[in-house]
Amino acid sequence: ALIGQQAGWMATRSQVLYFHEHACPGGFLPPFDGWKDWVNDSLQTRNGAVEFWSGGYQLFGKCYFNRVLSLDPKRFSRQLLYHASNNKQRTVRRDKFVRFSAFLGQLYTVKERALQSLNG
Repeated sequence: ALIGQQAGWMATRSQVLYFHEHACPGGFLPPFDGWKDWVNDSLQTRNGAVEFWSGGYQLFGKCYFNRVLSLDPKRFSRQLLYHASNNKQRTVRRDKFVRFSAFLGQLYTVKERALQSLNG
């Protein structure tokens, strides 16, 4: 869940308008047109506001965008950000942390199993 949570994103003005007018049910920018599409967003709940607006929940949870990561070892680490505030290092259980190399290995295992499943 944390990989979706700490998304961070950048978009041009025309991309944001596309999100608002076409990609996101109920719109992307407040005030939202489709109230039913935005139930349980951070405007309605007190917790999660930071992750909703600065992380990926808005794009990946409400607008149904997908995150694509390259599994090329030379590119993989360049797609990750370190949480500079260090609050996660103090509030999240240690067993939830994984080294980058182990995480990449886990992703390779998932990829291999998916390919095997497709090939029968």
